[in-house]
Amino acid sequence: MSETLDKLPPEAWPLINLLFNLTMVSVAIWLAITVFVWWRRSASNLTPVNAARKNKDAQPDFLNVDNKARAEALKRGEAFDKEIERRTQQEARDIARAGGSKSSTARRVAGIVTFLMSVFSLATMVLGSIYSVSRMGSMLRNFSTQERILHVVQTYPVSFTIASLVIVYQIYRFLADRKWKES
Repeated sequence: MSETLDKLPPEAWPLINLLFNLTMVSVAIWLAITVFVWWRRSASNLTPVNAARKNKDAQPDFLNVDNKARAEALKRGEAFDKEIERRTQQEARDIARAGGSKSSTARRVAGIVTFLMSVFSLATMVLGSIYSVSRMGSMLRNFSTQERILHVVQTYPVSFTIASLVIVYQIYRFLADRKWKES
């Protein structure tokens, strides 16, 4: 073996080292994947394909109910529900004892501000609509139909383009989806 290694030229050793390192990395990756797949199959209770046997009477494990484990889980759930209910009651008592001054005051102020902003938004929309309708009314009196359409297109080119594209697309979908029958 040593004679064979001595016959190798010194220029080949960097390539041999590189190939050896690549081989070791490949083996490490393969080993890691193999272990991962094995752990995953064990955790999922899966069997490898080559271990499968034909058995007409086989049934999955989940069809057999573990009544003891089910009863224990139900007891744990009931205990959890009781604990949550106890904590909720304790929090309600703590808030009642403290009077809820800071949180209830902040809550009331936030509610009032929200209500005022809603009323302001509603008033702005109503007044804006009235103003727009009156402006449109004056435009209707002063312009012909073609001039009105031209004015809307010039004033709102992006909106007009988007609305036109949506209308054309919906007409196309209607015609494409329609089942035409020859009568």
